[in-house]
Amino acid sequence: MRRVGGAGYGNDLRERIVEARHAGMSTREVAARFQVGVITVQEYLRKEKAGTLTERIRPPGRPRKMQPEHEEQLLKQVEERPDDTLQEHADKLFECTGFKTSYRTVDRVFRRHGITHKKNAGRQRAE
Repeated sequence: MRRVGGAGYGNDLRERIVEARHAGMSTREVAARFQVGVITVQEYLRKEKAGTLTERIRPPGRPRKMQPEHEEQLLKQVEERPDDTLQEHADKLFECTGFKTSYRTVDRVFRRHGITHKKNAGRQRAE
């Protein structure tokens, strides 16, 4: 059985689970067919009765502090100075916007946008 995070399954699957149960399948059959737990089927039936089947819970964790304008600034910086380190990009972001962040956050932003880093040839291992 696959496990899903706190947000649960998508609305389409939720609706198909409820429809299958209303079509006459047993709760266990529905759970086996859609590879979910019996309790999940029961919960979706309860939510359907209450009219909240498609309401989703918020994803866990705190919201991002880095706003789109900060990401735009980072993307502009990496175009202008692609050889800067992540820490240099974080420092430059602070200079330009006053938003302080770590090099790890800069790395996450770059990964989200498909930006990779070149290895520094001077730091390669000697053979």
